[in-house]
Amino acid sequence: MVMQDIRLVRHILRAGGVTPTDCAAYLDIKKRTLRDRIRHANDSMGGSARIVYDRPRGVYQVEVSDEETFDAWLRGGAGRDAIDRLPSTPEERTNYLVQDLLFRTDWITLEDLASMLFVSRSTISHDLRSVEQLFTKYDLTIEKRPRYGLRVVGSEMNRRLCLASIAVDTFLAADDLSGVISTEALDEVERLVRVTLDAEGYEINPVSRQNLVVHIAIALARINKGCYVPMEASYLEHVRDTREYTVARAIARSVESSFSVALPEEEVAYVAIHLASKRLVEGSERDEGNKGSLEITDDAWELAAEMIEVVWRAFRFDFRDDAELRVNLARHLMPLIVRLRYHMSVENPLLADIRTCYPLPFAMATDAASVLAEKYDAEVSGDEIGYIALLFALSLERKATSYAKKHVLVVCASGVGSARLLAYRLQREFSSNFESVETCDASEFAERDIADIDYIFTTVPLDRRVNVPVVHVSLFLDDSSRRDVRRVIDREATESALSYFSPDLFFSHLELSSREEVITFLCERAAEAVELPDNFEELVWKREQAAATSFGNLLALPHPYEAVSPETFVTVALLDRPVDWGGQPAQAVFLVCVSRDAGTDLEAFYRSMVSLFTNEQSIQRVLGDMRLEVLLNELEGE
Repeated sequence: MVMQDIRLVRHILRAGGVTPTDCAAYLDIKKRTLRDRIRHANDSMGGSARIVYDRPRGVYQVEVSDEETFDAWLRGGAGRDAIDRLPSTPEERTNYLVQDLLFRTDWITLEDLASMLFVSRSTISHDLRSVEQLFTKYDLTIEKRPRYGLRVVGSEMNRRLCLASIAVDTFLAADDLSGVISTEALDEVERLVRVTLDAEGYEINPVSRQNLVVHIAIALARINKGCYVPMEASYLEHVRDTREYTVARAIARSVESSFSVALPEEEVAYVAIHLASKRLVEGSERDEGNKGSLEITDDAWELAAEMIEVVWRAFRFDFRDDAELRVNLARHLMPLIVRLRYHMSVENPLLADIRTCYPLPFAMATDAASVLAEKYDAEVSGDEIGYIALLFALSLERKATSYAKKHVLVVCASGVGSARLLAYRLQREFSSNFESVETCDASEFAERDIADIDYIFTTVPLDRRVNVPVVHVSLFLDDSSRRDVRRVIDREATESALSYFSPDLFFSHLELSSREEVITFLCERAAEAVELPDNFEELVWKREQAAATSFGNLLALPHPYEAVSPETFVTVALLDRPVDWGGQPAQAVFLVCVSRDAGTDLEAFYRSMVSLFTNEQSIQRVLGDMRLEVLLNELEGE
């Protein structure tokens, strides 16, 4: 009971005062029981301090009369450090339970867990639901048996990966893991890893190195309990021939010497796998110099081809002859396959920007990732899809640079210097669009040959009639002028994209309550307007099952798994209320049907959709008005 008294007192001290309601909730007791607990705590402190009720503030607080005796009381029982480590929130208890259960090799009852954490049995039962949700991600389960209690069932590899995720996410690695791995041990492992990697000339980023340290420290703790990682002989043979295994062997020797522990070959391979899983994520060219690193296998080469084929079927973008994309994909797949096989995760700090700036490549990557999900029976995270999207974005950029750039004429009335300044600004801002930017004084414009000119940008009114687009801009190319320039550059592509929308396939104020109802409705309306195969809705669901097509901002863009339409068109559903779309709310749904004939400019469509992806006010205007005209205006950026 003293432990519970200390826990109560320290909670009040940390908060500086706690209301009766919050205090009862913290102790997981009823308010009428709280006074008895406080009376017991006051008796336990023997006059060195008392919990009193401050009526003006409406809180309990601790008044200390004998600091020395009170400090000795706080250090009693399990001690100050033990109390500090006790979790007090549901999230903290979940992390504590995950680590406790994963490090155990025996059974434990709910009553014992509740006693350890000074909470009720019902609280532990509730916390275990969150624990089980986390375990599901790592193919771990909780086995429950009457009179025995519960224990974790799953592979040693998955136990360690789950432990590492908790350690990294909660920064417990910087302190300890439930007292099992000391700070000193972590510091020593970190030193050994750093020194060995430097000696071997093997570079990974600081975050990856810290994660590796945590994995090795957890491995040491598990080995001390007699728990080792098994490994298939065929994969062990493959790993032995890699650069990663050589580096892992060097790390293992240092660890064995420092910790007086023997690491079997499977544990060395385990370290090598973690090294391999970190490679190429950064896209670093220094990987080229690591001879003997995990080379492109036939499987990775064929998987890259399958992913490119999926993109061709769904989007009718033909990357099948893009050897550079296939090589980049295959190289990226090598560590990705390792991560998928062993349920490892990576963080992509650029994910939000990739979704925003590269919506089409991200959509392509999402479809392509379905190949990996099916082959390895594993969910491909958004972080991983983001890295794949960058490879498709790079390929699209290469294709874009091969298109004919435009020739521009700048007309000014304020002299050659100002005209050249504006020309320089245009060339800098739109270098990927303009082949040349020439200048001309307004007085010379009437006689100027414009046969080879695609656009004219002028700061003054022009009397001469011409057959090329003329855009009035400010001399200093302000934001408004830049938008006008971008609009005229994209006009042809935007007009092509807007032609995909039709009043006959635009439906607003729909009262549908689920993703299933929305997809069925859109597929039926599309089939009434265009000749589509009988299994069209089935193909849309095949794509949804690979990964939900919600993009955030109340938007969803479902589409069939492969292009089956004779033409490209979009069927729009604007709902009165959002529906759940694979975990995200969606209220504006665009069923995109791509023509099975090659050459469709879908990139323009996705570019025009960026305003809706990124602008909450834009989508709110569409949903607030519910008219096609407003949607088209927003897509045009007006």
